[in-house]
Amino acid sequence: MAKLKGLTVGLTAVLLTDGTTELLKKATDRTRPDGSDDESFPSRHTSSASAFTTLANRNLDSIHMGPTLTPAIKAGNLVIASGVAWARVEARRHYPSDVLAGAALAHFLTAFIHDAFLNLSEDDDVDFTVLPVEGGAAVGLSLRF
Repeated sequence: MAKLKGLTVGLTAVLLTDGTTELLKKATDRTRPDGSDDESFPSRHTSSASAFTTLANRNLDSIHMGPTLTPAIKAGNLVIASGVAWARVEARRHYPSDVLAGAALAHFLTAFIHDAFLNLSEDDDVDFTVLPVEGGAAVGLSLRF
């Protein structure tokens, strides 16, 4: 029953993230850097990758694999999601703010839904932050070992 609850909560978080991303795309009508359409903000690829990364990293918190393996896998998940975001910018399909907003939106919604309904403790060994700075944003990754 716990697996079914986890699946339901995860699916709900991913669908809520995708739906919210779609609503924001329609509401903002931001033209893509390549000029192909007006659905640039926020990045759906990035929000999906970030939602799945958040779920995977939250689930890793409940699996005891040792003090060094879990943070390494979590950091790897963050690197992969960041690679998706970077690829969208490099392909000129999104501006950096599009991918940062997609990542932030997905992480917030997914973590909120997951933690609210599964009530799992959070492991602070890996932390990913996005901070606004003058002229853009700063991205940080911290590992505790």
